[in-house]
Formats: sequence, C-alpha cells, structure tokens
Amino acid sequence: MTLFATSLAQAPAVRSGLRRSLLAASISLATALPIVGSAPAFAQDATYSADEVSKHFKQLKTRSLKPAGGTRALCIGTRDECNPNAKPNEGGQVAVSKDGGETEQTLVVDPETNAIDAAFNLLVSFEYASARLSPSAQANLREFAKGINDPDLAKATFVIEGHTDGIGSASYNQRLSEDRAQAVTQFLVNLGVSRARLKTVAYGETRPKVADVNDPANRRVESKLVLEQ
Repeated sequence: MTLFATSLAQAPAVRSGLRRSLLAASISLATALPIVGSAPAFAQDATYSADEVSKHFKQLKTRSLKPAGGTRALCIGTRDECNPNAKPNEGGQVAVSKDGGETEQTLVVDPETNAIDAAFNLLVSFEYASARLSPSAQANLREFAKGINDPDLAKATFVIEGHTDGIGSASYNQRLSEDRAQAVTQFLVNLGVSRARLKTVAYGETRPKVADVNDPANRRVESKLVLEQ
C-alpha cells in the first residue's frame, strides 16, 4: 500500500480521535466554570430595600390602630374631600385633622378600596406602551415581596394601583393601567405573596400624582395598606 493510500485509510481514525479530544476538553471546561443559570441574565440593584418596605407599612399599621383622639384623625374620602383647603399646586396631598390643624397622625382612607392613602411607590418601570416588567422593576418587586412578607405584616392586605399619564385616549390608558397593575400583582404572587393579600385596581389617567397630566411621574404603580377593620 502506498503512503498516500495509508494516509487515507488512517484519516477516519484521526478525525474520530480529534472529536474525542475536543469533547473531553469541552466537558472539562464546563465542569470548571461556575453555574450561573439560576441568576437573572441582567441583574439589577433594587432602588429600595425590604426593610424600608416593611418599616413603611408597619408604621402605618401602628398609626391606624391607635384610638381616635386629639392627635389622630381618620377621614374616609379622597384627599380633596378630607382637606378642602389644600393648595392646588400640592394636589391635595396635605391631610388635616378634624380641628383643621395639620398633623402627621391624620389618615385618609379611600372609600372605594378602604386603603390608607399613604402609598408606597413601587418604582416599577415598563417598556413603552407595554405591561412588560423591566429588570429594574423586577429587582424592586423582589424587595417589596420580602418586605410585605414580614411576620408583623402577615395578616395585612394591600391594594396595587395602576396609573398612567394623560398621553393617549382615556380608554387606552385605563386598559394599560389595568394590565400593568395585573403584571405587578402576578409577579408578586409568583414570588410567594398570597393572592388573597393583594387587590388590584386601575385608575388610568384619572388620579395624577402631579398637576401636569402628561408628566412621566404620573406613570406609576403604587401599593397601599388596607385599613384593618
């Protein structure tokens, strides 16, 4: 057999040996590298901590359980109804006691949801005209879920509110706020928060946070503690 013929005969064996070597090298490399599949592909730092969330709602819970008296007033109604003298540029955000004096102990309760009107802004951002949660939104919601699962808040229930700015039609904004509030609620449930503790509502563009209805600050999802009966 000529040298050329011998080389051709040996070629399959050479290729087979090369494949085995490459496979072995690949296995060695895979076992040497750390497993990262369990971590988010685009990890983000949360804007707030679980401790800040639990502290916010624990303080509200304590205040809401105090007996009514000279240092605390409870008003069932909107901010404007409970504070008719609020300055227009403040959007009715300053609550007043029954005697007309400002006090941090005053609590305004929404008559529709029975939620205390001292919202925790979840700082949830979405893709434009979408209800898809961004990586930063997911990071914030993970901390929020930990915060409201604090043992001291185990029996507390919360309202998840969806809001939009005024860009677009009222009907479109209503649907978008519903989708976004539902997306947040479902994400929290997936993180282990009982669905029975969450009530989802949507207000579209009807409850702006700032006077300019088209301001991006009005695009938000908030959570409020439901007043214990």
